[in-house]
Amino acid sequence: MNHFNLMMILQTLIDFFEGYFLQQLYSDFFEERFQRKEWNNLGAIIIYVAFQYIKKLILPADYRMSHIAENLLLTCFFLLFLGVCFYKKTGAVSIFLVVSFMAVQESSRILTLIFPYMADLLTDIMRQHAERNSFFLTVMIADGIWILAYSIRILIMGFSLKRIRENFHERHFCIHSAELQFLLIPGLSSLCVSILLDLIMFRTDEGGREEFLFDAYPALRLFMPVMLLLSLMSILYGAKLFQDMVLLNRERNSRAVLERQIKSMQEYMEETRRVQSGIRSMKHDMKNTLAVIMQLAPEGEGKEELFRYLSGFHESMAALEYRFHTGNTVADALLNRKYHEAMAAMPDLKIDADRLLFPKTFAVEGYDTGIIVGNALDNAADACRKLKIQQPKAEIYIKLSSFERRNMFFIEVENSFSGNLLVESWSEFPVSDKEQGEIHGMGLANIKYAAEKYDGAVKWEVRGTAFILSVMLKNEKKGR
Repeated sequence: MNHFNLMMILQTLIDFFEGYFLQQLYSDFFEERFQRKEWNNLGAIIIYVAFQYIKKLILPADYRMSHIAENLLLTCFFLLFLGVCFYKKTGAVSIFLVVSFMAVQESSRILTLIFPYMADLLTDIMRQHAERNSFFLTVMIADGIWILAYSIRILIMGFSLKRIRENFHERHFCIHSAELQFLLIPGLSSLCVSILLDLIMFRTDEGGREEFLFDAYPALRLFMPVMLLLSLMSILYGAKLFQDMVLLNRERNSRAVLERQIKSMQEYMEETRRVQSGIRSMKHDMKNTLAVIMQLAPEGEGKEELFRYLSGFHESMAALEYRFHTGNTVADALLNRKYHEAMAAMPDLKIDADRLLFPKTFAVEGYDTGIIVGNALDNAADACRKLKIQQPKAEIYIKLSSFERRNMFFIEVENSFSGNLLVESWSEFPVSDKEQGEIHGMGLANIKYAAEKYDGAVKWEVRGTAFILSVMLKNEKKGR
């Protein structure tokens, strides 16, 4: 095969694989704009290959600064435009993806220049020591090394971009300007290194001959690949470091919220005990007082009216009692408080907790019970509220139940919801659609944290338009 034709085929393959890697990158972060996913992705690849072909016609290859800048700017704007055309809600993270893609693309391209240099050296050695009829053998070896160089280029790009996709698992995190700058620095640094190498890769000696950088500085044969590989690693580890920071920050926020919830729960428990004790004492005294008043009231028509008045007053006092009785003071307090809060916003909400019964000897601490029941109720009420907004005539309900199996205690919370959940492979729980994406899923994470303190676990499932949360706890005293 003609060497020129071989290079054209190899470059076309490179363009195709680059387009494939690009659409994979976009597809992992964004939703396809068109209904048929296959046509959406194929269209992105075809347009990318066409763009590369047209760009080579418009911008002939040379290593002048103006050409390099035009090439990079044109590519950058095209990649951003391609993302907007084929994918929805691209946002600020698309800038990070484009810069990282271009940095990996340029670094892998320059790395492949090492192999043609090796091919030239090997060909010259064979020409000096081999017979004339070995010409075709030397050409085949040279072409083989070119094929190897382009294969390694594809592997480097595929591996690097795959690692970025895997490391960047918090794809719904709301990226602000400071975080975007942190993410862009490794990619922009790598691009600057590539531009510098392009500018100095070839030079003209005193005799007017073009000289390769390796010929002038042999030490760069080792130094340049190491430098490029390090720049690639900085992009990969930059994304991983950013994700680790997001997870650490989320964990800290989750722990802070959990600590506030525990403190609030303890204060609420003490206040509830005090108020309920006062109400019980008042009711006891009031019964005796009402009995005395009825005995002392004079006979006649006024006594019957007084009796009705005092009966109504007694019923009003009875209304101060808890609506729900589970056998657990904390659960009763939470259920009654959140019931009144939910009914104020959703009068047609049905809450059934008749089957939520706690054993007399319950090993779980009060504040842990509060974290589990409180967060589960908050999530269920929030789901019902969203369903009511979307479907005003929909039936909304929350059902709580419990049962025991040997030394294991199970709490189950079922609620109606819209039927739509955002589930990501990197997340154990459904992803919330709250605007503050950095705190989504914190309620379920806190439930899991509390359950794991008692060798328990959390499981969720969907049955039609019912979301069911199950919490398992070991009902045994544990040392802290």
